[in-house]
Amino acid sequence: MADEAAYRQWRESAKAVKAIAADDSLALWEKARKVNQAYAGLALEGLQSKHRHKVLAAFGKVNSVFAKYTINSFDDYQQMSDGDLREIVATVRALVPPKAK
Repeated sequence: MADEAAYRQWRESAKAVKAIAADDSLALWEKARKVNQAYAGLALEGLQSKHRHKVLAAFGKVNSVFAKYTINSFDDYQQMSDGDLREIVATVRALVPPKAK
């Protein structure tokens, strides 16, 4: 059963990601770090199965990018290639919830 609070949280996370991605005062590595944090604690169990799979697939893609690196601290993001950082930001930014009814 879908939980409206989970979808509200997803919408808030997506809105935060959009703002982070558009913030020109942030370095690319900071954007990549912050877009992931925007989804911390998302209540996946409250989403419909198809939406839960969408979220998990997106973060699986992000994790495959991270697998190339050893990330022990936030500073380690600075060692990542710009292409990989852009892929992370784009993947998370594309993770938009369905339109509210």
